[in-house]
Amino acid sequence: MSEVITLRLLEDSSIHTAIKKCIQCGTCSASCPLSHYMDYTPRKIVNMLRNGMYNEVLKSKTIWLCSTCYLCAVRCPAKINLGEFMISLRRHALSNGYNNAQEYLKLIKTYAEFIEKYGRISEAMLMINYSLKTNPVKAIKMIPFALNLMKNGLLSLRVEKVNDFQVVKTKT
Repeated sequence: MSEVITLRLLEDSSIHTAIKKCIQCGTCSASCPLSHYMDYTPRKIVNMLRNGMYNEVLKSKTIWLCSTCYLCAVRCPAKINLGEFMISLRRHALSNGYNNAQEYLKLIKTYAEFIEKYGRISEAMLMINYSLKTNPVKAIKMIPFALNLMKNGLLSLRVEKVNDFQVVKTKT
């Protein structure tokens, strides 16, 4: 990676803030509903950037799998907005020729379909629909785990619609 690209990456405010403020507690990774699909957890991505592993970060699927649900940002004790951080990393990846987004087009499309239909995301239903489109066997293997989570009240398959969704839809 050229020195100019590296400087631009590190000067990006959300990336710089994450690298500077992250205490490596792992709350972001534990909060992320998609972390088990990522090649590196959000915490690891920050650590990789600290260690100069810029190419690996921009090639990772993690930056494309972040659904920007902001659970990590809400729970982060250092008040880092990791959703914006991941968006910045995507922008840098695309502007520097790391166009690996095609692999995740189905996830992005599924995400957009949920937003258009309900105005919000149900992480469980998003992953079910995505898994059925890409790897149904993996989705079937996750059923026992999902049932256990549901039994303990940690997972819901309910999809709530935004109140006054038609008003929101007409303004976008």
